[in-house]
Amino acid sequence: LKSPEELARPLVYLMGRGDHEQLMSIDDSDSLKAAVDRFWLLNIRNKSDAKTILRLYYERVEEANKRFSNFKEGWKTDRGLVFILFGSPISVQEIHDTETWHYSYNRNNSRYNYEFKKNRFKSEFYPFDYYVLQRDAEYYNLQKQQVNLWLSGQIIYRKL
Repeated sequence: LKSPEELARPLVYLMGRGDHEQLMSIDDSDSLKAAVDRFWLLNIRNKSDAKTILRLYYERVEEANKRFSNFKEGWKTDRGLVFILFGSPISVQEIHDTETWHYSYNRNNSRYNYEFKKNRFKSEFYPFDYYVLQRDAEYYNLQKQQVNLWLSGQIIYRKL
């Protein structure tokens, strides 16, 4: 991830839709880079923490691209989203067409389990394994909590 556009696009997970659309409407590369930097510094006021958090966020974006890319970039997939916001799961359980990521040692604690169902449209024209996150109300609460940890800079001190 080197270009300003490559740095700006994954911020969709941390920004409101309108704010992200406004960011992506910036045509000039230098202005876009300045806007990305401004976004991070306005949210994370400590420059040292900001550097650490930026590095962590974009390392996760790159890792998501390596792990989950198929017909689209890995960061754009549901597994990429969860990986970027929450990090690597403690364990992964695969049963048939379901992959469950556990973020707690207690696998029965559904609050910290994320279930992905494999898309069943695999064919010679669509040869990809594509997983869809099974979302519920609790997921959205945790996602919002996690985004707040990223934006406040607390992500480096506190996990899920």
